[in-house]
Amino acid sequence: MIPVNIIFKIIKNNPEKKLFVIKVCRQNSPKPIDQHRKLAISYDSLDFSDLYNFEESIRTLISNQCLADLCKEPIIKENESQAEVESMDINSLLDKVIAIPFGFENDLKEIEL
Repeated sequence: MIPVNIIFKIIKNNPEKKLFVIKVCRQNSPKPIDQHRKLAISYDSLDFSDLYNFEESIRTLISNQCLADLCKEPIIKENESQAEVESMDINSLLDKVIAIPFGFENDLKEIEL
């Protein structure tokens, strides 16, 4: 996994309803945190037993939101891939934007032992 800090900003706390509202994004997001969607988090979804568990429970909840936002970001024209690696001939790859799947959802290859 590519290490990226997740940042969040609590914009509203409602102790009576036991929830707070946050803005969340990757630290290297192309837009400011205040331009991201709001997310309500219930106190019941968090582990208040100690600081480490509290942080981990927040991380679990907001990681999926950050990944979803990352997947929705548009691809700029200059980064659109023109080809995939189909040869080990370096010259055939010269001056092309090549797409390589990131790896998490790739099909497993069969290995004969």
